[in-house]
Amino acid sequence: LFSRSVLTTRSLLMSLGVANAHASEASAAINWVIKDGAGRMGRFLFARIGGRSLDDKAKQWRLFGDGLMFMGACGELSTSLAPAFFLPLACSANLAKNLAAVAASATWAPIYRTFALESNLADITAKAESVANLSDVVGTAVGVLLLKRVPTLPAFGVLSVGYLVASRREVDSVELPYFNTARLGLAVRDFLTSGTMPGVREGNAREPLFPWIHKNARTRRIVLGASIAEACGHDVGGAEALERAIAHHARGSNAYLLTYRPDTKCVYVLLRHTRAGDARTQAAYEGCFAALTLLHVLSGDDPEWPGKAHGPHTRELRQISKEWKRMNAAAEKSSSEFEREALKFVARHGRTLFRAFDHEAQAVGWLTRLNTLNTRDARFVR
Repeated sequence: LFSRSVLTTRSLLMSLGVANAHASEASAAINWVIKDGAGRMGRFLFARIGGRSLDDKAKQWRLFGDGLMFMGACGELSTSLAPAFFLPLACSANLAKNLAAVAASATWAPIYRTFALESNLADITAKAESVANLSDVVGTAVGVLLLKRVPTLPAFGVLSVGYLVASRREVDSVELPYFNTARLGLAVRDFLTSGTMPGVREGNAREPLFPWIHKNARTRRIVLGASIAEACGHDVGGAEALERAIAHHARGSNAYLLTYRPDTKCVYVLLRHTRAGDARTQAAYEGCFAALTLLHVLSGDDPEWPGKAHGPHTRELRQISKEWKRMNAAAEKSSSEFEREALKFVARHGRTLFRAFDHEAQAVGWLTRLNTLNTRDARFVR
């Protein structure tokens, strides 16, 4: 990265005419200040846009940040090819690099936490910063040597390819032992279809790093922490949906309410207000599991739990499986009646399914007391 920075910095200075004795020093200084100002404004905007999704999609944002860094370097290099367009090119490049810096700094924390096995997060962070500083020094020295001996464009191309490949390998090597939305979606799907539970390594390996490619992902149809207006709408039918949700969960979990809107094809999870941090984390975890279960039920798929043991919940799961299959066989899959029956089914058996799922997840190494599920801020009080 820093070897490549030496090459791009020279391009920036050449485009400003620093090497030219007839260049205007004042013009160069003004352009440089504007370039840096654009980058700093980008930092403010990115923190606002990324929000809590930085926690939920740490790997994806990390990879996206590396892509932005590459684009920024390309922008800086192009200024030497088109000096007349220095200001827009340099501003765009610096904006991209500052956005990448925010993405990197924001996503390192959850990654460092996986290495802090003895609550030594500060020690891990300090050592990582030392390694980064060492790579800065070595990279700068290599860049200066390349500057004198190798043409700029070929050197830039080779370094960039190496940088992007290393970034992907870096992200692939990280195994986060707790659920985010994507990993929870994979685990719930496996659990409900085959009764199996992916381990930490398998779940991380299967997590999509380019989620926009997976257009049919069920997690896209879940609104976690929805408001009443989002979950039920503003019409009379919305009020009835809210009343049904309250009635369904009267004897079940009181940490969340679940609704489904046929017009949006989305499941809305209303989370209960609580002051305890652990309770909020568990409510989001259980609510997201219930929403994924509802989407699975609505898909019309039958559960296929084999005869393997499920701990203390084996007998209950078999009974739930029979009821699930009877409901699928008797109902019209596209009717509103089936949607209401599915909501009742999840409200009635969601807690049992969740306990069995949580038991299996802990058995294969998931830290279920932690999660980075991306919830909205709305909460209900009752």
